[in-house]
Amino acid sequence: SAPAPSGAAETGGLSAEERARLLAEAQRSLDAMIGLQPVKRQVLTLLAQLRMSALREEQGLPGGARPRHFVFAGPPGTGKTTVARIIGQVFAGLGLLSSGHVVEAQRVDLVGQHLGSTALKTNGVIDSALNGVLFIDEAYALHNTGISGGDAFGAEALQVLLKRAEDDRDRLVVVLAGYREEMAGLLASNPGLVSRFNTRVDFPSYSAGELVLIARSVLASQGDEPDAGALDVLASLCTAIVEGGRADIVGNARFARELCAKASAQRDLRLFSAHTDSTPTRQEMVTVLAGDIVAAHDELMEAYRGGDAA
Repeated sequence: SAPAPSGAAETGGLSAEERARLLAEAQRSLDAMIGLQPVKRQVLTLLAQLRMSALREEQGLPGGARPRHFVFAGPPGTGKTTVARIIGQVFAGLGLLSSGHVVEAQRVDLVGQHLGSTALKTNGVIDSALNGVLFIDEAYALHNTGISGGDAFGAEALQVLLKRAEDDRDRLVVVLAGYREEMAGLLASNPGLVSRFNTRVDFPSYSAGELVLIARSVLASQGDEPDAGALDVLASLCTAIVEGGRADIVGNARFARELCAKASAQRDLRLFSAHTDSTPTRQEMVTVLAGDIVAAHDELMEAYRGGDAA
């Protein structure tokens, strides 16, 4: 069959209605994300660029270079995977990808144990991501500077990735994600990466207020209602974590989600212990108290300390 026109993928049966739904879904997901204003602006700019490029081509004008592959730089728990899904929806919604699905991978998924197996593994993962987005988290691990004699397997995976990112650019979006400093080191190690992955999105850490908003949103989605004391404790704990420089260590939004799940479990344990011969009220069953938040926080911090010691 004839190749797809430059920069466009075959729409793979996606109807105009399905594409419109994907774009609307992407917009809703973006709007629902707490904070991340610079990221939201960049994604909206990307959407505008892609849309205007397509419209120019329809009018017989040069479409211009389209952003295709991305570097997402920032600490864990700041929405990088969510934004990768949104970008998949945007590309599919504009007819530039026929699926827009996201395949997540790390070094272990791409690198083999012996010579030649890395290319097979990397190509296999890329094949599964065709017509969608390949999201490689902790991508800097593909340039492991700690290996004596150099990281031959990581280098092989990167070479395959670079070649396929170019050869399959009309039906593949690749996102390399990780900490800012480590990603800068990865890009500096290979000039080909800089030229192909020339759209960078920086993900900031969350503020204490944003972590509180995320936690309140998670609690609401669980059907839980924190009382005034719980909200006060939540605010003070989030402030202490951010001001103590620990937000990135505990995973930003991931910390907020885990805290809420554990607070709910602590509430259930409290009610179970207090009502051996009775049934708690409906309100008691959904209310999260300050003590539940504190116990959940202590449990989480103990787990992090254990992880550090391991």
